Amino acid sequence: MKEIIWTAGAGRELQEFYEQLEDARDESGTALLEDVQRLLSLASSKPFMGTYFEKPTRKLLVARRYGIIYSPEDRGIVVLSFVDLRRDLQPLRRRIRDWFGGRE
Repeated sequence: MKEIIWTAGAGRELQEFYEQLEDARDESGTALLEDVQRLLSLASSKPFMGTYFEKPTRKLLVARRYGIIYSPEDRGIVVLSFVDLRRDLQPLRRRIRDWFGGRE
C-alpha cells in the first residue's frame, strides 16, 4: 500500500464539509470520513482506479455528491482537493492545469 498525502487545501475542504454535515445531522460527518478513508485505502493500492478528472489527476466519487481529486505518483497518491461535485468545477480544473502545466 502506498502513502496517502493530503495537501493543506484538501484537508481544509474535507474539514469544512465534515463540520457542515455534523452540524446538520449527528454522525453524518463521521460517516463521510469513514467513506473517504475506505476509498483512499483502496486507491492507495490501486492508484489508477479513479476516473480522469483533469489529466493527470483522477477523481473518486464519495457519497454520490463529493469528489476526491488526486494525483497518482510514485510515492503514493496526493489528495489535491475534496469538492462538492454539484458546484462549478471549472475554476478547479483551471487551477489543476496551472499546477501541472498541461502535463498528461
